[in-house]
Amino acid sequence: MSEKKDELGYTPKTRTVADTEEEAAGLSSEIFDVIDLRGKTSKPGPSVARCSGQDEEKFYKINHAWSLWGVPVKDMKQAMARLKEDLPQKGWKIVKYGPDKSPSKSPELIADSIRKQFSVSIHLYDESDKTGSKAPKSLIYVLMTSACFQVPDGQTVDEY
Repeated sequence: MSEKKDELGYTPKTRTVADTEEEAAGLSSEIFDVIDLRGKTSKPGPSVARCSGQDEEKFYKINHAWSLWGVPVKDMKQAMARLKEDLPQKGWKIVKYGPDKSPSKSPELIADSIRKQFSVSIHLYDESDKTGSKAPKSLIYVLMTSACFQVPDGQTVDEY
C-alpha cells in the first residue's frame, strides 16, 4: 500500500464506486443550489474514470461535469460571487478565484473539499459580446473530480 502512497502522494481510501458517485451527485447539487439560477442544464451525471498509473481494476476516481446556460450573464457573475462566499461554509476551501489564463480571462473558481476528497473547477464563459446564430452560449461550466479511491476487496471497478 505504501507504493500507492508514493505514486499519488496519499493512500487511496477504500469506497464503493456507487457510494462515491452518490457523494459526487450530492456535492454537485450543493453547488447547483449555491449558484441558485434556473436556466438550462446539461444532463450527464457522475462518471467513473481511471487513476493514471494505477491498477485499473481496483483504483478509480469520479468526474462530474455539467453546465448551466440560458440566464443573463450579470446573474451568472453574481452566482460566481455567491460561490466564492458560500462554498467555504459548506466545507470547501477556495484555492483560486479570479480570471483564468485564457485570452478572454474568464472568471474561474477552484475549490477543494479535503474532508470529502473532491476538487471543483467552475468557469463562467461570457460569450455575450459574440453575435450570430453560431455564437457560443454564455454558461457556467462545473467540473468536479474526486481523489483516487480503491474498490473494496473482491470487487472491481468494471462491476459498476
